Amino acid sequence: MAKKLIVSRQAYINIDEIVEFNNFRNKSDVYSTKFVKKLFKEFQSLSKQPFMGKLTSKNTYVLIWDSYCIYYLIDDVKVTILSVNHQKQNIR
Repeated sequence: MAKKLIVSRQAYINIDEIVEFNNFRNKSDVYSTKFVKKLFKEFQSLSKQPFMGKLTSKNTYVLIWDSYCIYYLIDDVKVTILSVNHQKQNIR
């Protein structure tokens, strides 16, 4: 059974930064639109199979997807997406 999916405020901020960067670099939003659709499909997969990622600490996992690291937390009823970062990005 799929768990409830929650995307944190920080994850939305990360996604917005990635989209803004890609739109500026590519001078178009075509890539960003595809990126967001694929990312949210990956989030849905995580809600169905939450243990796909690698355990980093108690109940916190990281999933390497494409060139991105998706950090998420699992509990009994939900999967919370904590952040989404490019692998080459310096995490603040």
